[in-house]
Amino acid sequence: MKEGSLEHRILRATLVYVMIMLCYAIAYRIYLGEYWTVIGYILGIGFTGWVWSVRNQMVRLQPLILPWLLFMYVLAVFLWFKTGGLQSGGMVFFTVSFVLILISPKQYRARLAMVFGVTQLILVLCDVYFPDLPLWGVNTKSSWDFLLLSLVNLSLVSILKTNYDLKEDKIGEFSKGLRELHRLNLRHDSNLDDVLKDYLNSGTELLGMQTGLIVEIQGEDHLVRNCNETIAAEYQAKKTLEKSKLIVNEAFQTGRSVYRAGQITNLDQEKITDTTPPFFIASSLIVNNAKYGVLLFSAEASLRNRFEDYDLEIIELMAINISHLLNMKVWRDHQAETDKALQFSEKRFKSIYDYANVGICVCDMEGKVMMANRALQTLFEHTENEMRGETFYSISSFGDLDEVGEDISQYERIILGDLDHYVIEKRKISKSGRHIYINKTVSAIRDEYGAMLFTVMIIDDITNRKANEEKITNLNQALEIQVDKMEEANKELEAFSYSVSHDLRAPLRAIDGFSKIILEDHEDEFSEESKRLLNVIIKNSGKMATLIDDLLTFSRITRKVAEFKPLDLNKVVRNVIGEQDLNPNIFQIDHLPEAKGEKILMKQVYSNLIGNAVKFSSKVAAPKIEIGAVDREDHLEFFVKDNGVGFNMAYYNKIFGVFQRLHTDEEFKGTGVGLAIVQKVMMKHHGKVWAESEEGKGATFYFTLPK
Repeated sequence: MKEGSLEHRILRATLVYVMIMLCYAIAYRIYLGEYWTVIGYILGIGFTGWVWSVRNQMVRLQPLILPWLLFMYVLAVFLWFKTGGLQSGGMVFFTVSFVLILISPKQYRARLAMVFGVTQLILVLCDVYFPDLPLWGVNTKSSWDFLLLSLVNLSLVSILKTNYDLKEDKIGEFSKGLRELHRLNLRHDSNLDDVLKDYLNSGTELLGMQTGLIVEIQGEDHLVRNCNETIAAEYQAKKTLEKSKLIVNEAFQTGRSVYRAGQITNLDQEKITDTTPPFFIASSLIVNNAKYGVLLFSAEASLRNRFEDYDLEIIELMAINISHLLNMKVWRDHQAETDKALQFSEKRFKSIYDYANVGICVCDMEGKVMMANRALQTLFEHTENEMRGETFYSISSFGDLDEVGEDISQYERIILGDLDHYVIEKRKISKSGRHIYINKTVSAIRDEYGAMLFTVMIIDDITNRKANEEKITNLNQALEIQVDKMEEANKELEAFSYSVSHDLRAPLRAIDGFSKIILEDHEDEFSEESKRLLNVIIKNSGKMATLIDDLLTFSRITRKVAEFKPLDLNKVVRNVIGEQDLNPNIFQIDHLPEAKGEKILMKQVYSNLIGNAVKFSSKVAAPKIEIGAVDREDHLEFFVKDNGVGFNMAYYNKIFGVFQRLHTDEEFKGTGVGLAIVQKVMMKHHGKVWAESEEGKGATFYFTLPK
């Protein structure tokens, strides 16, 4: 029994009627002085008053009503015997009995009427045959006034209940018709948007509301779908939704129907604010077994002041039917999108198929061509009609039988399901007689059960690639010949180096040694000019030995194969300074990052650069040499900087050449090979070397190593 329903109003009228009768009975018994009887009436009116006070606070009234009706039923039977038959107590019994019958469901009314009828008959018989049963007091009032009042009251209640039952039957017929309309609309494939609007219009009229909305909820977004035609504009629909968001969210989250008619609602008062419509009823929508949104009817003003049970049944039935329609709408929209995507996919495939740069053909299980694209027709110089029905092996075949046999064997394995695809290179001949090479990829297309449908062949023209491969082969052969020649040249160079190392050193040592012996043994016999000439011979023989050593070093670096490994260049620099016995106080060495390179070669680079820096700053009062590095984006940059004599940048192109010197031997000793060695090492390390200088202000030499 829901608050605001017809049964609720019957109960309220009954409570008022019983309290009036009990108050009248209390006054009459006090007048007669029957105070013990008054206690029973007081208990009855107290229980009835309590039921009246808490009826609006109870979520369910049945647990409250049934004990009260049982108490009043027992009290009425007692009053029957106490006050004399139909007088007073009999009227209460009649009222309670009829109320129990009227507010009960239809399926229980016949049984209850039989029980109350039998009880009534027993009490009447007791009243006829045992008129002296009342033990306490008498009642001289006529029973006809009570009887007439009760009959009028019960007649009105009975008429209301009958009308209610008739209305329930009409609602049942409406629901049946609504379901039939729903079925017919789906059968005839009507416009679903129009059907949804018909539902909303019918519900708006039946429920006495002003607006009907289908609200779709996606996360935080609330979207109006198929708004009622009575809304003048979309703005009005959005305004209504904005005002009803609180109740829409409640119905959506809880999945139950919520309503409000004036002050009567099934929501907590905390959830109702002044912004919500004064009249609304809403039910959740389930589409594809998931929450979709809410069906909402609302009004700012209505002639109704409550919703009945059948109102909730109507909106819940409409919500179920609309959910089915939305299911159908979602499915149709999805189907339309799928069809559109399929058409687009077919169009895209057709475009790719026709304008692909490689040949494509579709063959049946026997290998016969069913379709051939433009690229394949151009390659073979055959039209699609000429190729259709022919096997791929019979079109422009060329080559030995083993090649054809392998292709056929692989194709049979594709048909049997042993292979998903295979790739083969073949020779073909075009219609004009042009020899071509192709790379053919064959793939199987099967259905969901694995049955063969057809095969797709991708044919790529590799004639140019084959020609290039042949050219590369010829070049490789020529390169091998050149490599052999280079190996012979290297052997000759090694032989030359050995000759220089041994055959040239011996005469130099003899010239140097004998010159020194002559000078020591016959120093007194020679003139000063003769002594000077002998010293020149000794000096130049030593110089030539140094040149030979530098040339051998340069030659070894040229031939050496570099093995790049991580290097601690800080340690390399310290070793160079220690081995050359240099003054460490003239050096400023920053921390050098780890790099990759050949250890021996990098030691030679730092040995040459540091040696040059020390040599060319030796005539400065306070020599200073700075060694450091800079981490660039894609490489490491190292430098050796001195404050020596420097050089003129106009002669920059000479400093890295072999035997190229910018200073005389009298100024600075050297052979002019050191910087050429540095440049050769950098080339082997895929780096570069350069210098910056100004005469009298020192020089800075840079080199790079890749990261």
